[in-house]
Amino acid sequence: MPNRRELGYVSAGSTSTVYVNGTATGYGIATGGTSSSISVGSPAVSYTLLTFTSDSNLVVSTGGLFDVLLIGGGGGAGYGTTSAAGGAGGGGVLDMSGTLTIYLAAGTYAVDVGAGGAGGASSNNKGANGLESAIGSILSVSGGGYSDGSGKNGGDGSSGGGNRNSADGTTKGVTVQASVGNNAGDAGATNNSGGGGGGAGGVGGNGSGTSGGSGGNGIDISGFISGSTYYAGAGGGASGTGAAGAAGNGGVAGKTSGTGNSGVNYGAGGGGSVNAAGGAGAAGAVFVRFKV
Repeated sequence: MPNRRELGYVSAGSTSTVYVNGTATGYGIATGGTSSSISVGSPAVSYTLLTFTSDSNLVVSTGGLFDVLLIGGGGGAGYGTTSAAGGAGGGGVLDMSGTLTIYLAAGTYAVDVGAGGAGGASSNNKGANGLESAIGSILSVSGGGYSDGSGKNGGDGSSGGGNRNSADGTTKGVTVQASVGNNAGDAGATNNSGGGGGGAGGVGGNGSGTSGGSGGNGIDISGFISGSTYYAGAGGGASGTGAAGAAGNGGVAGKTSGTGNSGVNYGAGGGGSVNAAGGAGAAGAVFVRFKV
């Protein structure tokens, strides 16, 4: 599967004990990033949560099990030359289907947090793909695909970026890793409406007439990190000459004029605009937690 490293993978679903080389192993202990104490579930279970929003090291002092959540960087939207631009794809969310538990031996692991892709800054410039987030060589998740505003293809990524004008042979961006993202929406038949960027929680909306497609929804990660609802990996809304595409959950809407909206939530794709620079994607994040 592209951009997913499986070394040390245990299960998709939190567990208390596994056997490593015949020895029963529970949760380990680690430091790195920003540490906080959280309670999850009912009855509540106490965890230490390590939050990484920039490149750093995860230092495992006691080997064992760790729950992990990786979010790739969101894609950047293209410059809407002459007319509309698609919305960019959201960064992948691993694991968006449930808690991912891995075994890590004692040691130091490089944590890479995927940067968001830049928006197209001048005429005929496409945006840039978001970058992958990773824990050493153990796991990684890809970033979102760029969008284009000059009538060319949307970029493929964890979620695909939207294109403009499906009638001239250009195509929307598609997911390269269906377990972490979704396809972009289709652009309209003219240059007046782009396709919405795909999100980790849903496909991008289709453009039609002079209305841009909505951005795909992000994934609510509050069950992992505790606290209020928080959507990660949303796709950006596309632009339209008459109406901009709406924001998906956790994402940003497209615009009909002026610089496109940049993603804010983790891994959100940038929004498109009309005859203007595209919005940049938001950086991803890496979360690691262990029971205490």
